[in-house]
Amino acid sequence: MNENDEIEIDLSRVFEIIKKHFKPFALIILAASIVAALITLFLIPKKYTAEAKLIIVQKSNPDSQQISYNDLQISQKLVNTYSEILKSEAISDEVIQNLKLEDLDTEGYQKIVKISSVKDTEVITIAVTSKDPKEAAVIANEIVDVFRDKIYSIMNIENVTVLNSAKIPEKKSSPSNIKNTLIGFLLGCVIDGCIVVYLLLNDRNIRTEEEMKQIFDYPIIGLIPDMTHGTGGAE
Repeated sequence: MNENDEIEIDLSRVFEIIKKHFKPFALIILAASIVAALITLFLIPKKYTAEAKLIIVQKSNPDSQQISYNDLQISQKLVNTYSEILKSEAISDEVIQNLKLEDLDTEGYQKIVKISSVKDTEVITIAVTSKDPKEAAVIANEIVDVFRDKIYSIMNIENVTVLNSAKIPEKKSSPSNIKNTLIGFLLGCVIDGCIVVYLLLNDRNIRTEEEMKQIFDYPIIGLIPDMTHGTGGAE
């Protein structure tokens, strides 16, 4: 094939192929969706996420009972610092030691613990994901306890308030049945699309007079009517 050659796809042929093979195509999509759903339900391990929330405000005047606007501004700017401390080995090593998590190391801790902050606030969320919902909640609460003890020696901060302690999650956080089934559905559509392209590229039937002229450089001397369908065929 030359560089200037182009492949033209007749949409009418595409729809014709889809219509002709509609049932097999539909079965492929259905099968891919069902397989994805079954894999999600029975093969992919379920994971649960427990969340704890805390708020940290650093007072410019420790003797004052009130929190100033300047205190809030400074605390917001330090949220990223607190987040890094929560993910550091200073916290992870003690959490692992306190809970005797022999199968968990610092790298594993980094994978299951996610620290995030609510935008423009001093609120920090500690999310722990585990195959065991009870373990997820225990680890999250232990992180909060260790952090409250450590942050004073690190940054001389006492004003750490727990907004929400982690509770044992009742519902799994992953995998998503709907998401994975949709992926299976889309995969089935891709398979069908590949089959359609294959059938188009291997279709050698000539349907119109124009196609005949494009393929053969000979004049058409006559047409033979198709008496069954009421259309003409080129000769």
